[in-house]
Amino acid sequence: MDQVLAYGWAAAVIKASAQGAVLIVLVLIAQRVFGRWLNARWRYSLWLLVLLRLALPWTVSSPVSVFNLMRLGRSSLAQMARAGTAGTAARLMEPALTGRPAERGDGSELFSAREVRAARTGLGWLLALWAAGVMVLTGLLLATHIRFWGLVARQRPLIDARLLNLLEDCKQSMGVRTPVTLVETAAVGSPALFGFVRPRLLLPAGLTRSFSLEELRHVFLHEVSHLKRHDILAGWVVTALQIVHWFNPLVWLAFGRMRLDRELACDAMALAYLRGEARESYGSTIIKLLESFGRSAWGPSLAGTVQSRNQIRERINMIARFQRSRSWPVLALGLFIALGAAALTDAEPADSPLSKELRGTWVMVGEPGHIGAIPAEGGRIKSLTDSHWSVTQADPRTGVVLFHHGGTYTVKGNEYDEHVEYADENTKELIGHTFRFKARVEGDTLTLLGMGNPWKEVWKRAPSSAPQKADAAALQGKWTGEVSGEEGPGAATLVVQGTSLEFRAPDTNEWYKATFLLFDTAPKQLVATVTASSVADFVGQTAYAIYQLKEGKLTLTGYAPGVPAAPASFDAPGARKFVFKK
Repeated sequence: MDQVLAYGWAAAVIKASAQGAVLIVLVLIAQRVFGRWLNARWRYSLWLLVLLRLALPWTVSSPVSVFNLMRLGRSSLAQMARAGTAGTAARLMEPALTGRPAERGDGSELFSAREVRAARTGLGWLLALWAAGVMVLTGLLLATHIRFWGLVARQRPLIDARLLNLLEDCKQSMGVRTPVTLVETAAVGSPALFGFVRPRLLLPAGLTRSFSLEELRHVFLHEVSHLKRHDILAGWVVTALQIVHWFNPLVWLAFGRMRLDRELACDAMALAYLRGEARESYGSTIIKLLESFGRSAWGPSLAGTVQSRNQIRERINMIARFQRSRSWPVLALGLFIALGAAALTDAEPADSPLSKELRGTWVMVGEPGHIGAIPAEGGRIKSLTDSHWSVTQADPRTGVVLFHHGGTYTVKGNEYDEHVEYADENTKELIGHTFRFKARVEGDTLTLLGMGNPWKEVWKRAPSSAPQKADAAALQGKWTGEVSGEEGPGAATLVVQGTSLEFRAPDTNEWYKATFLLFDTAPKQLVATVTASSVADFVGQTAYAIYQLKEGKLTLTGYAPGVPAAPASFDAPGARKFVFKK
């Protein structure tokens, strides 16, 4: 189970990083195309979309998602592997992530068990490499932060009344009430805000003696802007995501650009609180800082006035254009929403016409050229939902289940692939195999022609309307009974009204409400969709059960919601059996 969770985590990180990279490119393009109409705050806000995409473990599908075009959908790794578009490496990722041997590029044979084990070993090494990178970067970050905090903590705060009054004036003008301590230290090369719980404004040694009060006002306004915008807290989030996605070069590029846009946004905020004539000297103060003291130290708890020499030209250009800059909030908001809708969503799952026609219950009637009638009892039953399938073969004379297996399936064009993920003792050797067919549905007939396997099958859609109506009428009302292995009549109750049911278990804290359908399989199936439950995770899940109505008794055996199969028999291991009376 731990290995499965690790593979699932790897798939989630890879997907988030890949889709994040696409969003990074879109943000850079948007900034380039619409930059003249976006002010500094909106330019920075676009990067928040990237943070969300990299941080979210899941997304919702949408018809407007850009990933509909790129087909980086929910099962992208498996799709790429089966399509052969990602090469051998991608095809080897699928068995490692799913535990199911994938097919070779030509679809003619499966990977061997040895190749699957090799794929797991390879992915295990990749996971180990990723984890090593995360641990090394985290260790370096924490060591640097603790060392820097130790240097700053030993410094005594400044008590110069002129500076403290100036700082309070800047805070008051910006509406900031958070206490800020002034500290002069040689640990920084440029003014920087440190920490967000008890923030300190760090000034390099000699700054207060070489800068005028007006120049210090520029510095203080810039740093208080960081405090007002919560940039330190955002810096920790950025750093954490950068560590998780350390293998993605576009993430490093994006977060470097984001820090520049953060400084531009702080410059714009500081300029907004300066008088017109004072704005002209703000840029001179930034240049003087760089010439006299250099760049600030770097860290997630630091937000410096001068981060890099490379950004000065862009910052000075923005400052010079500040009075003439015009913000287009409607355009900016529309761009923000459009990028979010396109890249914070996922591709809609592919749903071909064939996959829609496959859904339902089918009874095997022979093979091409030798088609018989649907057996009155027993027979081979195939049930297909939107992504899962199962086959049950019962003895037509005794009704005893001979075999039962199933799993998930995928459809591409007219090709239908069955992946066997579970089976009973009689067919357990099929677990882990994938079988490919050419599929055709004509009316109520399904024809499956094996590709790379010898099977040729013809199925008829199971007639279920008449028995379903009769059983649905007989089920109406309140039933009481007991659970297999639990004592006492009335231990459980089942109330059926129309196509809705309410079940209450012997444990009064366990209850379910659901809508249901009945299927005339062998044995008959009740398929319920949970609409409300004492277990929140079960809401929206499907529960499969088999039932029998005989001599006024209702026998019901089912699995918990979310298990994608019906029990093979009324005494199936792992299932719960109920015997009810009205």
